This record gives sequence, C-alpha cells and structure tokens, in this order.
Amino acid sequence: MAYGDLFRNFTIRFSMTKREHVRLLEKFEDDKLNGGRAKNQVVMDALKMYYDAQEAGNGNGLPEEMTPAYFEKRLSEVKEEIKTEVIHEVVRIVLGNAVAGQPVMAHLPDGEPEAEDTEDMEEDGAAGISGMPDVMDKIMAWSEE
Repeated sequence: MAYGDLFRNFTIRFSMTKREHVRLLEKFEDDKLNGGRAKNQVVMDALKMYYDAQEAGNGNGLPEEMTPAYFEKRLSEVKEEIKTEVIHEVVRIVLGNAVAGQPVMAHLPDGEPEAEDTEDMEEDGAAGISGMPDVMDKIMAWSEE
C-alpha cells in the first residue's frame, strides 16, 4: 500500500486579518493547552465533537456525556464527594480543638454534657480563650480568607 492510500491531507488556513482566527491559531500552537497531543489529534477531536453535536441536534442521539442519566450520576457523585469532604473537615476541626486544648464536650447517657477540661470554661459554660492568645489571630486570619 502506498502512503497516499493510508492518509489524506487537508489544509487549514488561518486569516491573520481576523482576530478570532489569530486567537484560535495561538491556542492551537500552545502545547500547554493541547496537553502534549499532536495537532492532528486536536483537529480530529474537534471534528468529532462538532459532528457529534450536529448529530445530537438532529435527534440522532446524544453522546454519553450529554445524557440526563450521566448528569444525574455525576451530580450524585459530586454530592457524595462534598459530603465526605464536610465530614473530614468537621473531624479535623474537632480533633484540632482537642489537640489545641479546647474542652471537648462528652454526652452522658442521661443527656447532660460533661466537660473533660473545665479549666478554660467561662461562667456561662462557653470555652474561654484567655489562655490561648493566638486563637483570635487564627480566627481573624481565617475570616479574611
């Protein structure tokens, strides 16, 4: 088989007088945006996406990533990821307070809380921060972020 039988060439022309063409050419030549793929593969991917969208618009079916079932599945995955991250953050905060010397409230079977460390407790039962001068600085830094 000859080389011409295996491949077909075509030319893409970018007009340097059209801003959109210049912008696309710059992106096309930027290796960081192409993820190290060959320019030929970028063009093939773009053509595939274009024709898949055309077929989907004609009612010939949607690509799998555009179906409602896919979005529902992805949404539930994101919800689980967020739930896991929130749980980890709460555990980190609770353990961070325990390590920093903050009192950790334990609940007795009859429902009355018992403070494990009442040394820093105020009269109303709230934890005092008088023994930890850097706590307010950390709180202020956190609130500014």
